Amino acid sequence: MPQPLFFNEIKYVPSLEVAMHRGIWSFVFLFICLFFLNEIKDFLLLFKSFKKIIILSITSLLIATNWLGFIYSVNIDKVQDASLGYFLTPMISISLGYFFLNEKLNIRKFISVSLMISACLILVFNLNNFPYIAILIGTTWGIYGLLRKQIRVSPGLGLLYESGLISLFSLPYLLYLNFLNIGYFNFQFNFDSIMLAFTGIVTIIPLFLFNLGLKYTTLGLAGVLFYIAPSFHFITSIFILEEYMEFEKLLAFIIIWFGVGIFIYDAIKK
Repeated sequence: MPQPLFFNEIKYVPSLEVAMHRGIWSFVFLFICLFFLNEIKDFLLLFKSFKKIIILSITSLLIATNWLGFIYSVNIDKVQDASLGYFLTPMISISLGYFFLNEKLNIRKFISVSLMISACLILVFNLNNFPYIAILIGTTWGIYGLLRKQIRVSPGLGLLYESGLISLFSLPYLLYLNFLNIGYFNFQFNFDSIMLAFTGIVTIIPLFLFNLGLKYTTLGLAGVLFYIAPSFHFITSIFILEEYMEFEKLLAFIIIWFGVGIFIYDAIKK
């Protein structure tokens, strides 16, 4: 199930509470997997590197903010804005890769990037208000990808640390909600509890694959391929969630994929 549809099923749960559960259950799911893979010892070795701990602590904050922004967009029926944020992410990734990782742009890449920027500008200027959700999501995810590429940490171990750090803040908050009897989770097999627990699975699988992919490709190409996810989000928002779509958004969507095609063609040819 695409993430927008999953989180749409529990949109009545406050965004912050869902994000907190997302962190805790991601940690639980990952810990169980890595325990059976005998990688917990490798996880403990992370704490011997001050640089890795600092970077992973920053990426924890970035990913938590990104999660909260996405969940909030679903709750207020703004999945298209979230999609725009992920459309902006590759622009940020390519720019960061160019300035910080010396990833070069040839003429085809430059044309594709220009097309993508033009499409994103069409989307931005046709929104009725400032796209704060899109900018928040795009910026946090782009910087997250850059920082994770700077350290040699396996996707599973890095995600275990990130979700574990988020859990340190999530657990007291959720216990507080439970104490006040206003939280949606309880240890019974009801719909709310099951869905909140499954936020970990729907989060970790794509995030794990994204971090794994960063090890074998350039940051720019990883960013462009990442357009696949927001494209499905965009389609879901129109045909399933029935959000209204202006002609300008459809035009921008077509331009974006044309630019993506050029960039991928260049990468394959190279």
